[in-house]
Amino acid sequence: MKKIETIEEVQQIALQILVFIDGFCKEHGLKYFMVDGTLLGAVRHHGFIPWDDDIDLWMPREDYDRMTELLGPDSGSRYQMVNIQTAGWYRYAFGKIVDTRTCLVEDNGYSGEMGIYVDIFPYDGLPGEKEEDYAPLVNRCIQLDRHRGFSCRTYRDYLSYGDGRSNPVKFAKWLMRKLYGPRRILKKQDELARSYPVQGAKMVGCICDGYRLCDMMPAEVVAETTELEFEGYRFQAPAGYEYYLKKLYGDYMKLPPKEQQVTHHHFRAWWKEQEQSDGLSEDGGRKG
Repeated sequence: MKKIETIEEVQQIALQILVFIDGFCKEHGLKYFMVDGTLLGAVRHHGFIPWDDDIDLWMPREDYDRMTELLGPDSGSRYQMVNIQTAGWYRYAFGKIVDTRTCLVEDNGYSGEMGIYVDIFPYDGLPGEKEEDYAPLVNRCIQLDRHRGFSCRTYRDYLSYGDGRSNPVKFAKWLMRKLYGPRRILKKQDELARSYPVQGAKMVGCICDGYRLCDMMPAEVVAETTELEFEGYRFQAPAGYEYYLKKLYGDYMKLPPKEQQVTHHHFRAWWKEQEQSDGLSEDGGRKG
């Protein structure tokens, strides 16, 4: 087995996965688009943010479920969907398309051994149009996600999120979350996220991940897609990407301070076999 050690190598493997996803979605009539740092990278750098090593995509819930059916563990594909529907050990409410030729273990202890991946976030509809209408649902998902995170951690890890001191109340809270278990919390997150369909919704968002209220978007921002250049290819982006990026990042063309230009992901990765990738997939990812 050969270790995967550089951020550039991780980026190239993730790019291959994205090329595959683009072609797969076109073949099966599925919708996806770049979000978060991937979308920011496409607009500001025409590719990866130099210190970022992952790719984030949104998919409508219905298309996400369809991709899960088509790229499950029995698909025989080099690239497979890993989520709570396909892997009992998985500890996130969103999915990942993994390269099965690779192995990856995250240092946070959330998940078992998987492969280098592209994150796939299903987005759902939200109630109403104003923040006060959908905030209770989103905040409930944020709360559940916090419980999920703590339920995956050791007690020592759990204490590191406070003042580091142990007491009976803290131990009882950690133990209750541990006994309840991340799987039950994840199923509740998934159930809540599916409360409102995308069709007919005025607001949409990836609430299954229990992230931030600022990530909730008017449906019209992501209703249509356009193509943006990314590492010499052209991939799907929300047509309202300028609104999206300004809402998330403010002055998104401005680089962060040097000390903030660091990767936030920590893992160990390697190739399963000595043979390495023979270049980018020829499927999808129209060259720019």
